[in-house]
Amino acid sequence: MNRRGGDDNAESYSSWFWRKGINSLSFIAAIAILFVSALSSTPAPHDGSASSSSSSGIPFTTSLRTIGNKTVIKLSPEQMANSQINKVNNEDNDNRFTFTMNASPYEQIWVNNRLPGWAMKRPSFRQIEATILPEQRICLVHVGKAGGSTVGCALGFSLHCNHSQSPLEGLLPSRSTRMFHADTYDCHDDSAYFLFVVRNPIERIKSAFLYERPKSESWLKLAFPEYYDRRKELYIDCPSFGIMEQFVQDGLKYNGRADDTCKMRAITSVRGEQHYNCHMYFNYQFHLEGIPKNGRILSIRNEHLMQDWNTIEHYIGGINDSIQIDKANETIAVMNKNSVHVMDKELSLESTTILCYMLCNEIVNYKKILRQSLNLNYLDVQTSIDELRETCGKYADYEEGECPVSMPNIQQKLIETRGYVNLVNEDVSVANISLNFESSIYIILICIFLTK
Repeated sequence: MNRRGGDDNAESYSSWFWRKGINSLSFIAAIAILFVSALSSTPAPHDGSASSSSSSGIPFTTSLRTIGNKTVIKLSPEQMANSQINKVNNEDNDNRFTFTMNASPYEQIWVNNRLPGWAMKRPSFRQIEATILPEQRICLVHVGKAGGSTVGCALGFSLHCNHSQSPLEGLLPSRSTRMFHADTYDCHDDSAYFLFVVRNPIERIKSAFLYERPKSESWLKLAFPEYYDRRKELYIDCPSFGIMEQFVQDGLKYNGRADDTCKMRAITSVRGEQHYNCHMYFNYQFHLEGIPKNGRILSIRNEHLMQDWNTIEHYIGGINDSIQIDKANETIAVMNKNSVHVMDKELSLESTTILCYMLCNEIVNYKKILRQSLNLNYLDVQTSIDELRETCGKYADYEEGECPVSMPNIQQKLIETRGYVNLVNEDVSVANISLNFESSIYIILICIFLTK
């Protein structure tokens, strides 16, 4: 009996230890799950940032972060909640990016960079900015090779200007205080207007291609070392891309003679998807999506420069016909014009059609800008579309969603070059933290119950 009782006790003890062992393993497993969940759900801080928490207990990242070789200020949720600046995009679920909450200028976004001299107003005009009310500020949106240097010099910016010519008089030059060009955004997001200078997309892209074409590899390395690698890949490593006709026939045509690598470079550069040519990469889509979505747009069409200048001057409260059309050449000098042989930019009918096909989404964005321009009426917009139709035929009438390829998603492009903070992803991470924490609590409670 004793031995039997001893056997029974041993059996009960072994069952107890087995049960406790399993429960201990369950408890340890639960702790492990909690630890792994916490690690996987906590967003890693960006370079140069510091982790903190708000008064509501929600984690956030403060201070500075690095994008490429630049450092951008990143605000906390409390600062964003208290800020009354740049709220135009916060509840826009359709937008592809979210705005940083910084009041612009460039040096406040990229804290370790100085604003380039070409983006500044001339010294005599910089003092005027202090007298301009926020609700009167105009941001010049300078899309490369659309005529922005010509307009910008007349507005009093530095750019590629001949400083012997004085800026024009009027409200438009005095209220145009800052500029957005390529990766240099120095405008206030709450500017009253965003002044675009636009041009037929086909003519703009031809000018952009030839403007950045290097004279030789040695010249490129010496003159533009910062652009050497990317331009070399398009122009030097793809040797047939000399004149525009060859570029289209060899690089953009389906059965062109260029190899697959060069074809891909040609196609992605024209569509603004890869950065081989600055003026093609920073295109209409980039500048349109780079301003606040509800920003009010004014436009000066390169082909109708004097007319549009006058209508804008009148629209913002200035005098009628501030520029006399018959004295236009004496009033506004053409700046930064390409000095290339006319044959270099001529295109056959077939090549023009191919280029229009490739630029379908750019044409869509060009028309968006025209249609949103407050100074242009229906006839003005239709005139520009009719002019484009003479070049591109049916592609001038395509709308978004009808092009051969979908509109590129340029969220990452904007984050890297415009300085946006991608708050959407971090909100998702915070939600994941809360969800994982609750799940882990349930697991621990179950394990505690099992150990009893």
